[in-house]
Amino acid sequence: MFEPWVVLRHPLDGRVQDNLRKWKTGGFRRISAERPFGDVIKSSPTPTSEKRIAPHPSLKPQAFLRRLVYASLPMGDGVVLDPFAGSGSTLAAANAVGYESVGIERDLTYVMMARSVVPKLAALAVQ
Repeated sequence: MFEPWVVLRHPLDGRVQDNLRKWKTGGFRRISAERPFGDVIKSSPTPTSEKRIAPHPSLKPQAFLRRLVYASLPMGDGVVLDPFAGSGSTLAAANAVGYESVGIERDLTYVMMARSVVPKLAALAVQ
């Protein structure tokens, strides 16, 4: 299975490091001091335990989402916005790594689901 994701950003104003200082954005937060974020994130199918908590048809694994969300705020400051929140799995990932988040969802069924599952998914211990 292959699911490409694209990250779009406004053109940089000068160098990445200048944008990080001025706007706190423009790059990805490193995985560690020795390892940059990288172009490919390996992932496994969503665990059954997570699907039981949030039965959404396109639920992504918390392990994957937490890595992505962690990297999205390179200075560790800001708010994660999910304009298509669904069951709230991205919001849960943001909460799990200590970020504030805002979700938008037009399907009331998923809004109600997200209200109950976000704290449960955020509390999961993942590898």
